[in-house]
Amino acid sequence: MCSVNLENWYNLGIEGVSTHSFRRTALTRMSDAGVPLRHIQSISGHRTLAALERYLGVTDKQKQDAISTLNF
Repeated sequence: MCSVNLENWYNLGIEGVSTHSFRRTALTRMSDAGVPLRHIQSISGHRTLAALERYLGVTDKQKQDAISTLNF
């Protein structure tokens, strides 16, 4: 992500965009798609899984999938 793109989005009035937000979104989407955490760690360059896990968001789909495993 280059600063020119960020500046363009800012000029268009798109708020909350940062290189961090794009990186977090990309890593979260990989996780949501089932890519193993070790693979994501290798791609992202995080030294530990703990560091990577702090970076990942939890999506609504992941929460729904977790809840759907409950059988009452």
